Amino acid sequence: MKRFAVIGLLLVGCSGSATQSSSIPSSTVPVTTSPATTSPETTTPATTSPETTTPPGSADCPEVVAVELRQTAVGVFTVTTTVRSVDVEGVSFADAWEVRDLAGSVLGTRILTHPHANEQPFTRSLSDVPIPPEVSLVEVDARDSARGFCGASLTVEVPHS
Repeated sequence: MKRFAVIGLLLVGCSGSATQSSSIPSSTVPVTTSPATTSPETTTPATTSPETTTPPGSADCPEVVAVELRQTAVGVFTVTTTVRSVDVEGVSFADAWEVRDLAGSVLGTRILTHPHANEQPFTRSLSDVPIPPEVSLVEVDARDSARGFCGASLTVEVPHS
């Protein structure tokens, strides 16, 4: 004979408030609610890990979570990018990331040849990326092997010296 234990039922209404089944004392089930939020566009110049904007429906898409630009010569940079992705071997994985100016021109592409399922998030660099002096901001975007460019990108300031 199989036995089942009823632990409790948590219902969340449209108003965002939580209602708990009366069979469990309220102190045994912590409930955290947060207001619904939208995903505003963010532009964060930095070489740290700023917040990114995740497009709707992109939960399994790779997202760029940090970018560092290091100038190695006049107008030439090494771009180090950290990507978080849901990599499933044989299904989809983050297979590249691109550096673009804000007009959409590709300045550099780092190809990723295998899934990084056991290394999340992961960081890779691309050397010798030409960024003209008149370009003050670049966008770095990661590509999924099955869905293309679908996740959160990051816009950063170019540290021309």
